[in-house]
Amino acid sequence: MGSQRIHRWRLLTWLVLAFNLAMLLWLVVALDAAEGEANNPGSSTGTWLVAFVWLTGAVLLGAAWLVTHHTERPGRRARRGWHR
Repeated sequence: MGSQRIHRWRLLTWLVLAFNLAMLLWLVVALDAAEGEANNPGSSTGTWLVAFVWLTGAVLLGAAWLVTHHTERPGRRARRGWHR
């Protein structure tokens, strides 16, 4: 049996995942609050605001994740090929 490597994700990857989960939870709460007040235009505006904040944060964090991605780490041998 070969040795099993534990896949260690970068801190920024965990931050992106946590942000998306938090925004999903916030959206569900906003939609639940808007359901009870269907005639109130402010409730749907709040839901759209959550969606806007989510999209903006996802784009910014995604750009930061791509910019900080290092394919070669100092002190390690270079990878050969894209499949590894």
